Amino acid sequence: MLVDAGGGGGAGARTAAARALLELARGTHRNKVLIVKAGLLKKLPLLMAYRDLATSHDLALLLRSVSSLANTDFPLPSADILPFLVTILSSTTADVPADTKLSCLAALGNLSANLEHVRAVASSGAVRALFTLSLDEATSEAALSVLTDVAAASAAGRREMAKDEAAPGALVEAVARHENARCQEHATYLVMALAHGGGDAGRELMRRMRRLGAVQALLQVSLLGSPLAQSRAAKILRWFKDDGQDRIRAHSGPRTEATPSCHGSDGDGDGDGGTKPCHNAVDRIVKQSLDRNMKSIMRRATASVDMTAHATKLLVASSSSKSLPA
Repeated sequence: MLVDAGGGGGAGARTAAARALLELARGTHRNKVLIVKAGLLKKLPLLMAYRDLATSHDLALLLRSVSSLANTDFPLPSADILPFLVTILSSTTADVPADTKLSCLAALGNLSANLEHVRAVASSGAVRALFTLSLDEATSEAALSVLTDVAAASAAGRREMAKDEAAPGALVEAVARHENARCQEHATYLVMALAHGGGDAGRELMRRMRRLGAVQALLQVSLLGSPLAQSRAAKILRWFKDDGQDRIRAHSGPRTEATPSCHGSDGDGDGDGGTKPCHNAVDRIVKQSLDRNMKSIMRRATASVDMTAHATKLLVASSSSKSLPA
């Protein structure tokens, strides 16, 4: 039996069995169901232990095909598939080539597109691997697409992403990837989803992204990105501004002429008294600077559009006048 052959024997026998099963699975729903019922997924832990690159690649292609059952009524046991996928996706590029990872990402995408499986994807440990893969140009778009599916369907997934240490840097880099509009669209959606549904971790994520230069990257997207990315970037920038205003309002109160020193209070020498007002002042200065920069960039962008339109009108008028008979 092919499934039995794939689970034992030498590397050549395993690879041949995996390729034969792949041919059976392609385009045939019934064969995919029979392969799963024959116990292929139960043998994945044993196959992972062999660390055979050729077999792993063929198995990734096979799982990409079989995972399409997630979008049918067949009860696909995603818990049996996810450990293999996460192991492959977490491996270094030197151990596993990009095309094998892309097949695993496609399989993970099939699972994350179904509400019955998306929670299992979120809790499988895939999030860290996906953020790491989003930094690689070869796998970034596919990885961000899966993260988007998980964020859209799972509150637990959003919280898991917002808490991940790699998330702020990965999202800022994806937002700044101007050569790939889809990456920017996925990344801006993720920032919106995590900021809105990530709880305290989501707010901390936004603060860390600000420190990593997210505002500058988002300003560029709001001017140069695709229409969808521009719209999302503009919303996120407004959230950054509102967050600053909310912090100021939370600490606002009666104003006095005496402004506390940033080095401490002027009274009994206790340095803690001036710390919070100092932070408030810094937040206010940062917000005002952000407002000025955004207004300046928007003015330049509007002026550029107006000048282009004016130059076009002059050119048309000049061409028309030259064409008139003497």
